[in-house]
Amino acid sequence: MSKRNEGLILAFLTFFLWGVFPVYFKFIDGVGAAQVLAHRIVWSFALLFGFLWFSDKLSNVRRLLRVRKVALNLLLTGCLISSNWGIFIYAVNEGRILETSLGYFINPLFSILLGAIFLRERLSINAKIAALIVAVAIGVQIYALGELPLISLVLPASFALYGLVRKKVSVPSFEGLFIETSLVLPFALAYLVYVCVSGANAFKFDLNGALLFFSGFVTIAPLLLFTAAARRLPLSTVGFMQYLSPSISMLIAVFIYGESLDFYKLLSFILIWASLALAGLGSIRKKK
Repeated sequence: MSKRNEGLILAFLTFFLWGVFPVYFKFIDGVGAAQVLAHRIVWSFALLFGFLWFSDKLSNVRRLLRVRKVALNLLLTGCLISSNWGIFIYAVNEGRILETSLGYFINPLFSILLGAIFLRERLSINAKIAALIVAVAIGVQIYALGELPLISLVLPASFALYGLVRKKVSVPSFEGLFIETSLVLPFALAYLVYVCVSGANAFKFDLNGALLFFSGFVTIAPLLLFTAAARRLPLSTVGFMQYLSPSISMLIAVFIYGESLDFYKLLSFILIWASLALAGLGSIRKKK
């Protein structure tokens, strides 16, 4: 099998797993989003520690933590990625998967705008028009809901900010994620102690307990696959394939969990797809 075909398979598995994430968290029954998030942080930390220990990269972690600026930036990114995970889990628990899907479609365009604002990256005409179309799509949601679509905005905003800060810090992906989880770990452990003392602990020898335990694995496994795929494929190919995830989530929301895809939601999705197509065409022309 060629290197490219291997990359395509790995990328498909990555984005498929991210797309079906809602199903996994839907199976965790009757557990609050905060407690699920705390377990996700704890078990991700444990799994990353094992991975880095076996790959003999813990010395890199110690070296990075000695740099105060790096540690502070990774504390910030740890808070951003944790909030992103938490909002996603909350939305899934509340039956609002379509809103998360819309948010992750918007995410690349948020990243483009942040790059233009903070990194002074020039926006093409296509990118400017695409950003305007996204603004119209958000306006449609505001009109339909009568309020800001917070989940669809906070999810991409937190992840785009996360990507911006991580780009400035420039640390290896797994060492960086381990430091991020280790810096927010005390908060997660403190919350789990609280739920144990208050009698609300959901971590038992049952299905919920098993799903909470493996939440770290389902967090880290796609990242390992993504890293392997990115080594074998051009970034442009990986960038286009990332839209598989929110597309799968949207189909799951409508056809498995019966979420309503009303006219205004559908119009928002169509506008976002149009903006993505426009931005993608601009990127292809620029490379040519």
